[in-house]
Amino acid sequence: MPRRVNVSRVLVLLVLFGGAAAAQPATVDSSTDPAPAPADPASPAKPVSADDVRDAPKPGQEHGRLDPLDLGDGVGRWIGRVLLFPVRVPMFIVAQPVRGALYLQDRFYAAETIAALFYTEDKKLAIFPTVLVETGFGLNGGVRIQLKDLFGQGEKIRARGGYGGRFRQVATLDIDSGEAFGPRVSAGIDMRYELRASERFSGIGNNELETSMDRRDPVDPLGVATRYRMTVLRASPRVRLELPQNLWVTGTGAVIDKNYEQLEDADGSDRPIQEIYDPASIPGFIDGTRFLYTELEVAWDTRRPSHWLDPKGVWGTGGLVLAYAGRQAGLDDGATFYRIGVDLQRFLRFGPGPRVLELRGYAELVTGDREHVPFTELPRLGGVDLLRGYTTDRYRDRFAAVAQVNYLWMLSRYLGAVGFVDAGRVSNGVNAFTFEDLRVGFGGALEAYSSSGLLLRAQLATSIDGGITAFVSLDPVFGARSRVERY
Repeated sequence: MPRRVNVSRVLVLLVLFGGAAAAQPATVDSSTDPAPAPADPASPAKPVSADDVRDAPKPGQEHGRLDPLDLGDGVGRWIGRVLLFPVRVPMFIVAQPVRGALYLQDRFYAAETIAALFYTEDKKLAIFPTVLVETGFGLNGGVRIQLKDLFGQGEKIRARGGYGGRFRQVATLDIDSGEAFGPRVSAGIDMRYELRASERFSGIGNNELETSMDRRDPVDPLGVATRYRMTVLRASPRVRLELPQNLWVTGTGAVIDKNYEQLEDADGSDRPIQEIYDPASIPGFIDGTRFLYTELEVAWDTRRPSHWLDPKGVWGTGGLVLAYAGRQAGLDDGATFYRIGVDLQRFLRFGPGPRVLELRGYAELVTGDREHVPFTELPRLGGVDLLRGYTTDRYRDRFAAVAQVNYLWMLSRYLGAVGFVDAGRVSNGVNAFTFEDLRVGFGGALEAYSSSGLLLRAQLATSIDGGITAFVSLDPVFGARSRVERY
């Protein structure tokens, strides 16, 4: 009787046999790749001579490349270096402050170290020096004192005193309630005394400058750079309300007294104002300006850092839509008029670091005639904030508009570089505004940050009309000035 085959056992045996065969090492075909003969332990190894390693790379220069290497500079490269040497040296010199700042920051955390010198351990008290240097005004030095969170509600008291430069004498006191009236309501008051010993006036309108000594009207198409003295006293209370969806409403008032004086001597290349313009023809100059200003501002503000590692004050995303309207009522039979303006900002992040593009549009209008609005209350362009590349208050008229493009890239954790272009002009009202004869300024800046915000800003700019302006500010709470403070 034939024996029955167990199929399942056969399959198991085949699988086991196949696995054992796969586990065996692969055989080598001795005809194609013979195995090296084992070394004879009894025969000594052949010593390596200098000829054997003559062409070997030196330690640390091993590369494994088979193509020819560039082992030196040829004649063409030397010629190019000689021709570009005059260009290389200035660029090298200009780059040294940047390289030095990067080294100090990366090696010693300079921004944080310097800022920490002036704060108490709990950061409730800070006493630090302030330095402000601006083209045409010189150096202003002083001290700022800041107290905050004294009663646990985020209150702030800031006081500053300074001497020199544009603000020959300046003393300020700012008190803010923080969250004493609730998380969404804050109130405060700002008081200020300023002696501005060398203010600029170049006429009214989008005029061209010349150096003639001829007498002229303030609205002449050709202006002359002149100087005058101004004293400012101001008290400005405010109330701010935070609404849902990043909305803010701010009510501001101000009582301001300004007095103007003629200068006896010229300041540099600029002439005393009375040598070119009749002070009686400049609105407000003879009697001074005393007025009550009230303003309502509405803002939608979504500006914020784009990454949690970005320094405080470096906006990387979001934007600002701000509109305001104010009434300026002259005291002692002075002119009464209105001020209206908008400020639009948008931040676009283009890469880590961060690298941020800022787009900004700003416009301001005052009602009333040129003959009645005091000349210091007209919207102005030029200086460190608006239409950079032109001297401070270079242009003024009833309407001013400017567009700005800023590109910020952080060179390190707390040091950033900025490139910018501004374009704008003034006109005698919105209807008179045109895009002809736009004034364009451009330049760059270096910014140093601490954990509390902007610590130092150094700015250099020029314009299509020529000239160079420089601005340096060392102030841990430096920021854009409010309109009430500007006016």
